[in-house]
Amino acid sequence: MNAPSQHPTKPRRPQGVARPINSHRRLSPEERRGQIAREAARFIAYYGSYGVSMQTIADAVGLTLPGLYHYVSNREELLALIIETYYDDGAFSFEQSLPAEELRTLEVGRDSKGHQQYSLPRYLEGIVKQNSQRMELVMLFMRLAVEAHDPAHPAHEYYQGRHDTMLDFMSGIPWKLPERYQDSAAFEGLIRTVYCTMDGVQVQALTNPHDSIIDLWAKAEPVLFPSPEWDSCR
Repeated sequence: MNAPSQHPTKPRRPQGVARPINSHRRLSPEERRGQIAREAARFIAYYGSYGVSMQTIADAVGLTLPGLYHYVSNREELLALIIETYYDDGAFSFEQSLPAEELRTLEVGRDSKGHQQYSLPRYLEGIVKQNSQRMELVMLFMRLAVEAHDPAHPAHEYYQGRHDTMLDFMSGIPWKLPERYQDSAAFEGLIRTVYCTMDGVQVQALTNPHDSIIDLWAKAEPVLFPSPEWDSCR
């Protein structure tokens, strides 16, 4: 799936209208926060967190600025809401990271104690397919990752610790692995390489409309998980 081609237009309040008029049903606080996260993610993906005003977000969801501040008190809380909604929701739970029916297809055998083992290559392929359907969010994640290099950025701490959190998460899943990757240091090196590759694939897909994330990953996958070493682990 190619990157989105149409930038969201920053809403402009009509002249003479003192506040947004919302004729729709009243949203619950949970629904409103979800709406705010969705619209903010859409704008920040294209304009960056510094390129979108809180007033723009308020207008996009049909609230006054004080109304928006009732749900998110500042820009830092807004970014935290976006990350919580789209990235941490299920990101570090194997059972929630992919649909249940997909997870069942990852089963590739049992260990010596009879415990179920899973296919790492197929799991990553599922994540790539999932991301191909939400490239606007991939764009948001990559843009914030660059911005968050600045220690003063609200998301700096989150991104700084995310790779270690992801490594801990992946290390806790009972993958079926070739013998050399059953060593923890070797497995850590593989996972770091895998996610560096995935980041590169996503950047390439976002910057070149002729490349899809799925096709690019299909080219990288045999290099990361070569045959015959990984054949019994797929």
